[in-house]
Amino acid sequence: MSMGQGLAKAAVQPGVVHAVLEPGSRCGTHAQTSMCVPPGRRGGSRGLAPVARLTVLVLLILVGGCRDEQTEKTDLVSDTAARGPIRFTVQAGPRDVTVGDPITVDLIAEAPGDYEVQLPAAEAFGELAAREIETLEPRPGASGVVWRRSFEVEPLVSGPLEIPPLTVTYTRQTGASETQPAPTNELETQALELEVRSVLTEADGPTQPRDITGTLLPPKPPLELSREVLQRWAVWIGITAIVLALVAYAGYRTWRWYRRPPPPILPELWALQALAELRGSDWVENGRFREYYYRLTEIVRGYIERKFSLAAPEMTTEEFLTMLARDRQALPYDAERLGRFLEACDIVKYAAFRPRREDAEEATSTALAFVHATAAAVATADAARAASRSESGGDSTASGHPRRRQSYAATSDSGGSAA
Repeated sequence: MSMGQGLAKAAVQPGVVHAVLEPGSRCGTHAQTSMCVPPGRRGGSRGLAPVARLTVLVLLILVGGCRDEQTEKTDLVSDTAARGPIRFTVQAGPRDVTVGDPITVDLIAEAPGDYEVQLPAAEAFGELAAREIETLEPRPGASGVVWRRSFEVEPLVSGPLEIPPLTVTYTRQTGASETQPAPTNELETQALELEVRSVLTEADGPTQPRDITGTLLPPKPPLELSREVLQRWAVWIGITAIVLALVAYAGYRTWRWYRRPPPPILPELWALQALAELRGSDWVENGRFREYYYRLTEIVRGYIERKFSLAAPEMTTEEFLTMLARDRQALPYDAERLGRFLEACDIVKYAAFRPRREDAEEATSTALAFVHATAAAVATADAARAASRSESGGDSTASGHPRRRQSYAATSDSGGSAA
């Protein structure tokens, strides 16, 4: 393992001396040393032995790094032309390449800041097929400004390869005129020689070629679809489309079935269920009579609106009773009795009257009696109308079944009021 190509580590006794050289260090750069001397060995001649070992180790590392740098430089072929403060360097590498391997040619010019330099283009390589791969912007250097341009040359034949002499043109900028004068000075380097090796070996010959290694398969012919294949594909595509359509329709129907609205409930059933829930609450035991009577009148007014299509929730008690006095047929119930019930509830709601528990129970019983009486009156009236229609021949399907006629009439009436 070379010291210049990897991470070189050395240890001179554990806990005494350690030296480390990081990758890529050249001539001692990035070399880090640390010395630890135990407390019992400080001072005296014994402390000099680790220092001597460390010095020898560092020298070996530095010599290895410098040899690696020299090896890298010898792999390149270069030539430098200089004239005054102008320096022009051409370097190419690697020196020994195989046919087809790329060769990198770097052009580097260095001049003071008051000079303008123009590097050669790809045409300057003559018959060589050179391709420009990079041109850097002028940058400050050690002696002025540095211009750099890189080319890539790919040799196609074996044998000696010559990089032709390349010429850089430069001129010195002056402030005498606004326009820059054309470059008039030139600096040329010598030709560079490289060696291109062939991929053939001594065992190869024109009359005895080597066997081809590996299996070479002919390219696949283009896919040709016959008429039968196209028809078969069309049938399968059609069947797949039909199946997907049926699955989508079934899914849609299932979704609609789960999303269907619940069936309408009869107004009297809704009112009786609401009154049962109110009676089972603990509002009376907790003294919440006002909330109890508010909910009680809401149920009664809501039942009147659903069953008889009267806007009882939007009207005051006085307005509602006035409307019933004008139209006695609007509600099949005693208007005076209903009025006394609503006014008694208003006293609790608005006059802060605190009733007894027996009063709340009696008010709930009155509401239940009102629902049962009105629902029965509507059912009786519907049955009478159905009977009259059946006698006149208007409804032949409901004749002979009083219960069915009554149920049908109540259902149709509740449906119409809910709508």
